[in-house]
Amino acid sequence: MSFLADEIGEWVAVLDCLHHQHVRHQPPFRSNRWVESDGGRAARIATMLDCPLCDRCDLPDGLVVVRTTATWTETSVPKALLRDHRVASGTWGRLRIETGSLRFRAETVPPTDALVSAGETYPIPPDVEHHVSCDQPVRFVVEFLVPGT
Repeated sequence: MSFLADEIGEWVAVLDCLHHQHVRHQPPFRSNRWVESDGGRAARIATMLDCPLCDRCDLPDGLVVVRTTATWTETSVPKALLRDHRVASGTWGRLRIETGSLRFRAETVPPTDALVSAGETYPIPPDVEHHVSCDQPVRFVVEFLVPGT
């Protein structure tokens, strides 16, 4: 995590998930006095902030595809995708369904449970346990995305 000031001078946390989140000190609603000093912000660099955008599986802006898996079907999907696993920090995944549908579940708050169908995509946040299940014919790939340069 790092911090930057927005166009009006308010502090924004740049999270490891690649989302940006305003961090304000606005008593009595928010008590974040630490955000007002360089030292206070520096002390928070290694801490975690909850990200409601990741909990909604919202893909950040400015990402580019750097790798796409082979096309898998309900019979060829790697067993690792059927059990809980994570996408690496700083990288997002995106399911792209060619035909059929599959179920995507993630340990977000609240938990994500989505049926993703032909022609649809579905983002996969970094560092969030998730898995897929294929109970019917499906053809799909997983794309991996990172910030564009």
